[in-house]
Amino acid sequence: MTDSKNATELTDILNTESQLNDIKNTRVATRFVRQDISVFIASSGILGFSKNQFQVSLLDITSKGVLIATDQKLAINKKIKLTLIFKSGKSFEIDATVARHTNNEYGIKFDQFNNALGDYLIETQDKLVFK
Repeated sequence: MTDSKNATELTDILNTESQLNDIKNTRVATRFVRQDISVFIASSGILGFSKNQFQVSLLDITSKGVLIATDQKLAINKKIKLTLIFKSGKSFEIDATVARHTNNEYGIKFDQFNNALGDYLIETQDKLVFK
């Protein structure tokens, strides 16, 4: 029979700080760093989405959302329409919501999980740069 005190000491020895930090990571999707995607945002106005689009810098992307950088101000929970244009010419229009803001970086969450985008990200990935 095992001694519970010895089992606890063994567990403490095996757990390192980096392992504990890994356990706290709640990310569900792989974040890709891509240089071949142009991102445009149209924000909703009183009568729906405006035709006025502005370009933002893409920091990373998943099939669930994007992290962007822009000097434009976006309100948290604001509904927006993202247009993602790949260098190949393929484009995706996605309804999304501003989820978080830090300095000039915004976390944008897609309103629906986008399998087609996720598949296309993997198909066209030529450099393996993950975040």
